[in-house]
Amino acid sequence: MIIAVLFWLLVLVTCSHAAALGGRDGRWAAFLVIAASLLTLPATLLGRGWGRTELAILMVDLMLLIGLYALMLRSRRYWPIWMVGFHLIAVASHLGTTLVPTFSPAIYRALGSLWAIPMLLTMMIGIELDRKAMRQTGEQ
Repeated sequence: MIIAVLFWLLVLVTCSHAAALGGRDGRWAAFLVIAASLLTLPATLLGRGWGRTELAILMVDLMLLIGLYALMLRSRRYWPIWMVGFHLIAVASHLGTTLVPTFSPAIYRALGSLWAIPMLLTMMIGIELDRKAMRQTGEQ
């Protein structure tokens, strides 16, 4: 339970930061992450306890990957590239369970969730680095 609370706290802090200070790209990234996080809640109820590939969660993760990829393609910033990379690893963990059905449920769940942390931190750090660079160059 404490892990879930910490995750939602991280989502709220990083997405609030992105929405407030990240410009258009930050607002879109925050929207995508929050939407995917909220959609994951009912998707988890449709699942099978991580014993096999969680198709509903895989669909949510694929939609997030597509959204982040679209953001990355139109962004002039580097942090969306890193977000796509981290989330691609999370999606790959779903695909691993289709290839190896005896994959450990605990490891599967951990791998699917773990990559959200560096993804969210990358978004926040990237936005701050962009803001710092813009202040130094006088860019608006």
